[in-house]
Amino acid sequence: MPRGKLRPGVVLGESASSLGQRGRVPAILLASLAVTGIGQTLLYALLPMASRQLNLSGFQSSAVFALSALLWSLSSPFWGRISDRSRGAAVLALGMSGQALSNLAVGATIYFAQRGLLPHGAVFPLLLVLRGINGVLGSAVLPSAQGLALRSAPGRPRIAIVGTVASSWSIGTMAGPGFTAVLAPVGLAAPLFAAAALSTLAGLVLLLRRAGSGPAVASSAARPHALRFIRRRIWPLMIMSLGVGTANAIVAQSTGFFVQDRLGLTAHGAVAVAGAALSLAAACSVAMQIIAIRLRPAATSLIVAGAALLALATLAVVLMPAAALLVPAIGIAGAGIGAAALGISTSASLMTRPDQQGGVAGSLASASSLGAIVSALAVMPFYESLPDLPYLAAGALAVGVSFGGILVRRSAVARRSKASASF
Repeated sequence: MPRGKLRPGVVLGESASSLGQRGRVPAILLASLAVTGIGQTLLYALLPMASRQLNLSGFQSSAVFALSALLWSLSSPFWGRISDRSRGAAVLALGMSGQALSNLAVGATIYFAQRGLLPHGAVFPLLLVLRGINGVLGSAVLPSAQGLALRSAPGRPRIAIVGTVASSWSIGTMAGPGFTAVLAPVGLAAPLFAAAALSTLAGLVLLLRRAGSGPAVASSAARPHALRFIRRRIWPLMIMSLGVGTANAIVAQSTGFFVQDRLGLTAHGAVAVAGAALSLAAACSVAMQIIAIRLRPAATSLIVAGAALLALATLAVVLMPAAALLVPAIGIAGAGIGAAALGISTSASLMTRPDQQGGVAGSLASASSLGAIVSALAVMPFYESLPDLPYLAAGALAVGVSFGGILVRRSAVARRSKASASF
């Protein structure tokens, strides 16, 4: 084989010898991802009920999510570059600590506001600022975790590592609303306090164990231009990540309102149903990713199939708005989101070198987190007049992502054919 060319099917940075090696992603790293995921999304189920008790408007609730998502999007690429140069778990622990601080402070704000110990006018600005801390620091978690996982298990297939990281994160992010449903009867601030405690504990254990620490991956020779190079190569996948992230945010942000209004439930009943639905979505998402790790289908096939499943599920929510059918439909939507997100992440990872994985994860996280802003500003404001619109919008985005996956697969086949012809 000529020097400088890649044998078809071998990923850049994965030699034949390295493919024969095996390793395990540390359990504490996976647990940290799950804990941080819980802390990231529990507010989706909590804030709709809290906002009505605190007399916050729908726009104000959406703005809290939107600002945090914007800061997350802006910060993720930075943390990705830092994590590519990092040897240990310090960046991940910093992200977990920032999220813990944010949840603790948001919980305290809700607790004191409920008891009339905060002026009404101060609640909204405080929620904006304190949730924003999570956007700036919490965004360090995913990019650093993916780099640490790859460094811990350099010989495992890329889809297995990316899928393990993704499924651990999915367990947390989609189970966050269920976590809220269990603890909300104790008090609206209780889930936030509990999540802050778990994040702090996991961060301390992570630092003590030094999970994933070791020699840094070899640096790229063109480090100053690495992020631009990554984005030029994976920009179609970043667009699809934005689409899946928007659809995911729509489902997460609207389900609490939807079940309360469409099914005529009380506030606590709505939290319980929404939490159960989104927790089922978590289980389905993780199950889909575990199946993919074992079967190892083509990454683009995961994108196409997952997005199609999401589109069908969101249509089912609109056509069959009954509790017995709504909860399973949200679960199916979670399966579609999990499959599509894993396909996008794996495709992007396979396109780039091992020393660029933090940058890849940061860029995809940046695009995906913009979805919360799109949902909060372009979709959710129309919920009161058109309650079906969020789910229809999520379905339309899923259809677009599915077609995008087909185009990426055709492009990849064309590149492989061209590469084979050159040998």
